[in-house]
Amino acid sequence: MMHGFYGSILKIDMTKQTHVTESMDDDIPAAYLGGKGLASYLLYNLNPPGIDPLDPANCLIFATGPAAGSSIWGSCRYGMFTKSPQTGFYSESYSGGKVPEAVDRVGFDAIVIQGKSREPVVLGIFPDRVVFHPADDIWGMETYQAEDEVKSRFSETDTGLGKPGAVVIGPAGENLVRFAVAENDYWRSAGRTGVGTVMGAKNAKAILFQGACKRPVFAQEKVKKMA
Repeated sequence: MMHGFYGSILKIDMTKQTHVTESMDDDIPAAYLGGKGLASYLLYNLNPPGIDPLDPANCLIFATGPAAGSSIWGSCRYGMFTKSPQTGFYSESYSGGKVPEAVDRVGFDAIVIQGKSREPVVLGIFPDRVVFHPADDIWGMETYQAEDEVKSRFSETDTGLGKPGAVVIGPAGENLVRFAVAENDYWRSAGRTGVGTVMGAKNAKAILFQGACKRPVFAQEKVKKMA
C-alpha cells in the first residue's frame, strides 16, 4: 500500500446495524488525491443519482488525508462529505481540534455511513469493531453536554487505544434544520452545508472514535525536518 494510506475503507449500514471493511487498491488514492479526493470519489460512486439529501441512501463520509497524524502543519483536520441538505449539491465540511487525530487513528482512509437507524444511536468506531449504542436519553442534549456524556459512557478504558474523540449534533441537527453543524472539542465545527443535518437524518446523535493506528509515513526524518 502507498505510504500515507491505510489501504482500507469502513462501510457502516445504520439500518441493519452492520459494518464491513473493504481493502483499497493503490490506483484509487493515486488518482484521487488526499482525503477529499478519496471521499469525493466514493460519494460519486456510491450515492444514487438524484437522491434527496435526507434520504437514508445519501452517504455521509468521514475522511482524513495522508498527512494526518504527522507533524506537518495544518494536518489536524477531518472532512465530512455528503450531499448537502442546504444546497442540494456536493457537500464538504472540515473541522480541526484534537478529534481529527482520533478519527485518523481508528485506521481507515474513509468511513462511509449509509442507511438510517430506527432509534437514536451513538456509533462507537474502533480499529476492529463498530458498536451501536442506544442514545434515547442523549437525544435532545446540547452539544457540550452530549460530547461529555458520549466520551464518559462509551470510551474504552484500554489505554492502548489512545484518547477518544467525539463528533456530535445538537437539537438543530436532530430536527433537520438544513444548515445544522457537527461539533467536536466543544466549539470546533464542521459548519458548512448542513452535515449535522445528515447525521440527524440517520438518527446518529454522535460518533465516537478511538484507536491507536498510525499511517505509514515516507521519509519520516525529512518530514520532521520540514516541520
